[in-house]
Amino acid sequence: MKALVILFVPLILAASAAEFETKLLENGLTVIVSPDNTSPVVTICIAVKTGATCEIPETNGLAHFYEHMFFKGNEALPDQTAYNRRMGELGIIQNGTTSAEKVQYFITLGSENFQEGLEFMYDAISSPLFDQEEMEREREVIMNEYDRGLTSPFHNLYLAQEEVIYTNAPWRQSPIGVPEVIQAAAPHAMHSFQEHYYTPDNSALIITGDVGYEEAFRLAEEQFRDWKYGGSSNYDSLPVLISIERDTTVFVDSPSGAGYVSVVYEGPSISTDPGDSYPADVWGSYLSLMSREFYTDLVTNGPFINVYGSYYTQRFSPSITFAGMVPPDRAEEALDLLLEEIQQLQSPDYYDEEGILLAKEDLYRHRILAEETSRDVAVESMPFWWVVAGSLDYYVTYQDSLDAVEPSDINEFLETWITGKPRAAFVMMPLDGEVSR
Repeated sequence: MKALVILFVPLILAASAAEFETKLLENGLTVIVSPDNTSPVVTICIAVKTGATCEIPETNGLAHFYEHMFFKGNEALPDQTAYNRRMGELGIIQNGTTSAEKVQYFITLGSENFQEGLEFMYDAISSPLFDQEEMEREREVIMNEYDRGLTSPFHNLYLAQEEVIYTNAPWRQSPIGVPEVIQAAAPHAMHSFQEHYYTPDNSALIITGDVGYEEAFRLAEEQFRDWKYGGSSNYDSLPVLISIERDTTVFVDSPSGAGYVSVVYEGPSISTDPGDSYPADVWGSYLSLMSREFYTDLVTNGPFINVYGSYYTQRFSPSITFAGMVPPDRAEEALDLLLEEIQQLQSPDYYDEEGILLAKEDLYRHRILAEETSRDVAVESMPFWWVVAGSLDYYVTYQDSLDAVEPSDINEFLETWITGKPRAAFVMMPLDGEVSR
């Protein structure tokens, strides 16, 4: 035990948040700067509070389609050829991601081209052209993505989860969207989405790497101050999506040889119950320890090939999930054993002090990995916490909040969110032609 404590303290110190400063521009844009002079590169990221969760059935897929069009022509670079040429001139590496609750775009380039990189991002975010021919080309690319999703062995499981867990608005959990919207998307729909969500007051500009605070804030304000305030986003007023009203068990058909079992509970939203998220994270990390009861009962001495229990931090669809692969002929047995194990989670001797320390250490290591480089800070850490948590306050205080978690906090979390609460169970196995039941 003493050896563990000695190892534990340095990890706490090493996992502190990256240093940064924040400034709010008059047009509502949040600018976050985090200097790191290790390498002569800069990463510029724009995080936008949008995604599938902002969509309605008639627009499901537009957030993802918009992401594809971000990397096309704009008023300064009117076509793909000009856009690609400018990328080459500046030595830009770029990408973007769309999820249910967040969209982000980012470029990395040499710090000597920092000012030109800011201009490049401003033109892309503020004046996209949504050229019809470019949209037709991207429509084909997106439909190929959609079709690939249909071939996933988990596709039927995803559909079942949407119907049972996200009953009121399943489309809000589906970034890829539906073919009807993808095929019908037109420039006017893109511009409408832009007016609602792609505005400075709904976005953050994150700058990390080989820059100084004063220069970064000055150039960011000079470049982005003309981006017009919108005030149309409904992101912060959207209702929580996940809803499980009663115990439900769904059997889902799978390819031959594939078996999977999951049990899902509604979890604490980071916007309304942030205090519950810290013991939830420690608890999930504890369950991942292969030397403890959860893994031993279900994998070492049970039917599971692998298993996990975790809390998925989200604003609108937070969930607590237990799941793992199983031999398909033991899937129903595995569900029964998993439900029995869940009933034991509040047993007094289920958790030990050493295991909780190990669980926290694992969380600290993940934090360090997510901030290994300045690019990681700009892409993997800050956008998520700024959008989903609503600010970087949660990000800054996360480590101290983890340190304060005690076994009693874990028991309180379980009592609030799992014990006696309705759950949705899913058993994926070959049904031999039977209709999913």
